[in-house]
Amino acid sequence: MTIKIYGRKSSCNVQKVLWLCSELDIDIETKDYGGKYGGTKEESYKALNPNSTVPLIDDDGFFLYESNAIIKYLSNKYNYLKLENDKMIAIRDQWMDWAGFTLAAPCAIITLNLILLPPDKRDPSKVLKAKEQVITLLKILDNQLINNKYILGEEFSLADIPAGCWYNRCLKFDFDFSSFKGISAWSEALSRRKPYQNAILSAPMPPN
Repeated sequence: MTIKIYGRKSSCNVQKVLWLCSELDIDIETKDYGGKYGGTKEESYKALNPNSTVPLIDDDGFFLYESNAIIKYLSNKYNYLKLENDKMIAIRDQWMDWAGFTLAAPCAIITLNLILLPPDKRDPSKVLKAKEQVITLLKILDNQLINNKYILGEEFSLADIPAGCWYNRCLKFDFDFSSFKGISAWSEALSRRKPYQNAILSAPMPPN
C-alpha cells in the first residue's frame, strides 16, 4: 500500500518522514504542499489537518499529522527501530522533542531571516541571537555524542532523525562546528546511510 505524504521536500519536518520511509523502503507518493506550493489553507486540507501545517500522511485512509507522531506510527507499524524499554522510549522521545522544538526554533528563525523573508524585512540581530542559541544547543548534543555513535548509544534510532534533519539545515548556514567532535563523527555515520543521502543530503532548501 502506497503512503501519501503531503508536504514540500525542503521542510525539515517533512524530511523526517521521507527519511524514515526510505529506511523502511516502502512505497510513497509525495504531494507538494505548504510554502510556495500553498494548499494547506484550503478547507479540504484543513479538514484533515486543522493546523494547516506539513507533513500530513494518508495511509490507506488513515490521516495523521505532526512529524514526530508520524515517524513513531510508522516505526510501530513496520516494527522498525521499535524500543521495548519504557525508560529508553522516554529518552528517545525526549531527544525527538528536543530537536523538533528546542533546536528547531532558532533554526527556523535563521531560515526565515536569511532566506524566506524579503531582504527589507530580515533582521540580522535575530539571526545572530539564534545562531548563538544553536551553538549552545548543539554543544548539548555534542556532549551526548562524545561517547555514543548515535544519540541513544551504538544503534541508530528514531531519536537521530529529527536532530539529523535540523543539523543538516544548520550546515547550510555560516557555522563553525569543527570543535564538535561527537557531532562530527555522528554526522559522518548518518551520511553513510543511503536513506539519509536520499531524503536529507539531496533535499532542496526552502522555499523549494
